[in-house]
Amino acid sequence: MNKKRHGHAELVSASLTLILIFFSLLFISCTTEVTLTVKADDSVDIRFEGSAGDAFIKMINSASGSDNGLLIDGDSVSYELAKAGFAAVKVNQNNPSSALISMSDKKQSSYIFTSGIIKAEKGRLSAAVTRKSLEDFYNSADEQTRITLDLFLAPVFNNENMSEEEYLEMVGSFYGDAAAKEISESAVKINLISKDGSKQTLSYPLSQIFCGNF
Repeated sequence: MNKKRHGHAELVSASLTLILIFFSLLFISCTTEVTLTVKADDSVDIRFEGSAGDAFIKMINSASGSDNGLLIDGDSVSYELAKAGFAAVKVNQNNPSSALISMSDKKQSSYIFTSGIIKAEKGRLSAAVTRKSLEDFYNSADEQTRITLDLFLAPVFNNENMSEEEYLEMVGSFYGDAAAKEISESAVKINLISKDGSKQTLSYPLSQIFCGNF
């Protein structure tokens, strides 16, 4: 299993490494915030803001064969997101370890919605982050996104059952204790702003998401 995953990791290019990790869960980082807002025309604005620790950046650069220290390649990320059907894509990277991505899903047709992770009904947003919706997200995502997610050895995307402690131990043995520590201290914060302006905020430990333990 590790050999297979390692083979996948070697295919990951620097420009695709952290694209989509909630949306891929879009960033794997110590601080990640995802905000989805329903607009008057029922399109959904999506904003990802995150920063990665040193261990993540080292792991990513090692897998991609890059040594530039950048979290993402803004031009390549914009291209991939536009190709995936998102509009008004903007990527800002103020320093090498943090980035902000904003975009619009005009028809709520991306796999954020088709997987059921996020639902929009009558202008109201809700989240259903479950093992099944995460699996559906992975299975409906494009090949490059799946390769990117495979880099993080997440049991939920490999039809495996594992406790968070077991997962962190595996990550530590594969990438080192620093990477496992960063995952253990990371969480994904999701802000859902419905058409009427009401807001719901959810927060999930990253290890819980990757293990699919809900």
